Amino acid sequence: MTRLILIRHGFSVYNKERRFSGHADVPLDEVGLLQAREVAEYVTKSFNVDAVYSSDLSRAYETVRGIADAFSLPVIIRKELRELDVGVWQGRPVSEIAEEYPEEFTLFKTNVGRYRPVGGESYEEMMKRVMYEIHRIVAENKGKTVVIGTHGGVIRVIRAFIKGLSLDEIKTLSHVPNASVTILEETNGVLSIAVEGYNEYITQKTTEIKLK
Repeated sequence: MTRLILIRHGFSVYNKERRFSGHADVPLDEVGLLQAREVAEYVTKSFNVDAVYSSDLSRAYETVRGIADAFSLPVIIRKELRELDVGVWQGRPVSEIAEEYPEEFTLFKTNVGRYRPVGGESYEEMMKRVMYEIHRIVAENKGKTVVIGTHGGVIRVIRAFIKGLSLDEIKTLSHVPNASVTILEETNGVLSIAVEGYNEYITQKTTEIKLK
């Protein structure tokens, strides 16, 4: 069995400011840094980790770097593990997008699986690049335990893929919490979810932005 420990990055500056992050390389804020230390402590005490991968965006990398250091491992960077590309929405406050793009924003919040932000990518496109990378990581680490630092949207589409949800059903899946652990198990080519969004070790929990 191959085990993949997916970790959503800690609370970031843009999470705090209620901005769309996308491919913007924004750092963790002070709460996110604490969350990164706490998830690192939990993982290092609970698992023997063989490899650590991460999105190339610093908020994901900084969340798993402590785990890699604890096991004297490098962090292997994979751009394919990035968050959804939100195009012209990137870095802008949610309130501004709701006002400037009312129809598009309504579709995004009511059926996210079917919408592509202007200049960005759709959830379907993200799912294809993400699942390609997940299968690649499994192939590189047969029988091992692997930590993957990534993003809420990425973990959302992985869960949707494994659950066999349609694009229209992705909206039924909420994001897992910041700095939470979602564990996948692969046996004979089949992926399953063993743990989903676990974060009981986090002392300062953060909630998802509510789109209004």
